[in-house]
Amino acid sequence: MASSSQVCDCVHEHGWDSAFYRFAESIRDLTCGGCNHKHIYALVGTRGRYINHTNPIVRKRTAAALSRLMHSSRYAADMRKGYADDSSVFSRAAASLIEMLRNATDLDDAGLFDFVLHTSWPELLRGLESERRAGREIDPLRMACESREVVRWGEQQAACGRAPLAELLAACFRTMAFGCLDDRFARTLCSRTPQELQEPPDTGDGRAQDGACLVRVADGDGPCVLGVWCVDADRPFSIGRFSSCDAIEADPVVSRLHCRVFMLDDTWFLEDGGSTHGTRVLRDTGGGPACVFDSGEGDGPRTFPLEFGDRIVLAGRSTYWFCARDAHVLTIG
Repeated sequence: MASSSQVCDCVHEHGWDSAFYRFAESIRDLTCGGCNHKHIYALVGTRGRYINHTNPIVRKRTAAALSRLMHSSRYAADMRKGYADDSSVFSRAAASLIEMLRNATDLDDAGLFDFVLHTSWPELLRGLESERRAGREIDPLRMACESREVVRWGEQQAACGRAPLAELLAACFRTMAFGCLDDRFARTLCSRTPQELQEPPDTGDGRAQDGACLVRVADGDGPCVLGVWCVDADRPFSIGRFSSCDAIEADPVVSRLHCRVFMLDDTWFLEDGGSTHGTRVLRDTGGGPACVFDSGEGDGPRTFPLEFGDRIVLAGRSTYWFCARDAHVLTIG
């Protein structure tokens, strides 16, 4: 059995290795110390004013407390408070950090974008995983999905000759604070809003698009988008309470393997998995959303062809938008 000191060391190690620390450390290395952890925290933390306080006594007294804050997940609560007070704080911090990076390095914006995407972002995620192991509540499935999509988006932007560094850095700050991306990034997975996604984009060869995405949306008050997943044409995508499902539901009325989405012969299908409380598909037919499929009605088929813009409703409570994934027009916000 591990000794109490060993357990404490393990917890300290995970807590010390925070997402903020790893992200800031990557920036410090890039700038050879020209932009360090305290510089970055001063941009996003509510206590940042103490870091640059004109009184050296104040700076000295608060230095140790600020260091402990940055090295633990408590920094996230402080960043969330700052965001609640001013929702533009991460955008402004991103703009300020870009100026620091331009002054401290010889890289152009394309080079900086590549560094943040392939170095700072992975380091941030390693720190976030460390925080999760130390007890911070983070959805590991969503984190894994969103981490892949950020890289996918970034590489597509770079391939098109774009370097949206401000958007990427703002997404980094948001992820540190909330453990996930905001609603705006969900829209980067599809070039149009769900209401506009009634028809798949023209691929030039008449085939259906090989990629789609599912957007989990809230039914009542609160955040509009709760999660986003890419659906690939070469493998079925499962939703349910099983831990092996691609999208894991916690609602007890959702079945363990509730349904699947898959492509067959260039057509997307929904298949109910024999769920207890059924699966419905709602489609905008011009007069508002109408139910075009209900697996709970009689002995009808459990498979139904989907169209982009459909809403998939599980057990009458959990709603997913089925959207096109346009690989050519991906921008945050």
